[in-house]
Amino acid sequence: MSSNSSNPHRSLELYSFSEQHFEKHHLRSLTELDEILDTEKKYWLNIHKSNQEEIFKEVCTYFDLHPVVLDDIDNTDQRPKLEDFDNFILIVSKMLYTKSDIEHLEIEQVSIAFNKNIIITFQENEYDIFDPLRTRLENPNGKMRKYGTDYFVYTILDAILDQYYVILELISDQTEKLEDDIVNDMKKVRLADIYKQRKSLQEIKKIIWPTRELISAWRKSDSHFITKRSTPFINDVYESAVEIIENLEMQRESITTLVEIFMTNISLKQNEVMKTLTIIATIFIPLTFIAGVYGMNFENMPELGWEYGYLSSWIFFLVVSSLMMYYFKRKRWF
Repeated sequence: MSSNSSNPHRSLELYSFSEQHFEKHHLRSLTELDEILDTEKKYWLNIHKSNQEEIFKEVCTYFDLHPVVLDDIDNTDQRPKLEDFDNFILIVSKMLYTKSDIEHLEIEQVSIAFNKNIIITFQENEYDIFDPLRTRLENPNGKMRKYGTDYFVYTILDAILDQYYVILELISDQTEKLEDDIVNDMKKVRLADIYKQRKSLQEIKKIIWPTRELISAWRKSDSHFITKRSTPFINDVYESAVEIIENLEMQRESITTLVEIFMTNISLKQNEVMKTLTIIATIFIPLTFIAGVYGMNFENMPELGWEYGYLSSWIFFLVVSSLMMYYFKRKRWF
């Protein structure tokens, strides 16, 4: 086993394994692979771009990967896809995760190049969801040690899709909370919050649809790097992708319903305000009429010189207002 590099930014993590063998290596340079690689074993090399971008090209050159592969790895804005080359298969996938909440959704590209003996994973960031795979790899009785590299790649795709389920669950919980807040306390919800949910779903949809296509391309591939033994497993991942798409559609319908409920509640609130203002205006109409009549400047108007005229007018106002409020109450208008 190679010793750890004094410079961690130049350390490459390599796992060599077979049914009877497992070993972890820390490589300071790719030339150390000359003494390690053995056709009887399988190897997983995992690197991330954030601190090892300069060695992406070195890795592609060492393993004789097609120049297009490096372009695909560097271009992190492309759709998930599968490309079949003579000496390698390249899979470009997208990993979703969040370190806090759904509003801070992170999308990371994970590229996988593999052949009969080598699996190379290129990650965009340091965030890693592959620890469970390392644990499974250490198990001498597990399928990862017994099966081929195509099964190993299946486990990577399965781990990525499992993360989609986690994100969808977070979105579902957030949607339910928004629905409760809309029903119970509209002040807690803004329309922008609902549209953030929909935007998150749209981002996932842009990823999962081409992911399903790349898995479908795997199922149809006749590459000698893909064995029939892996067919049931990749079918399982395909079904997971279909299930995620169905879940997405359900979530989109829920978001649409939320918008409708939100707008309906706003209309109801506006109607309540208009009803209140209408009731107030209706009560003051007869009072305004009486005040307007006795506000005219005619000399011979009755009651103008009456001692109890002012008091009588207030009594009339109160009686009329009370009768109207009683009538509105009986009609359940407020």
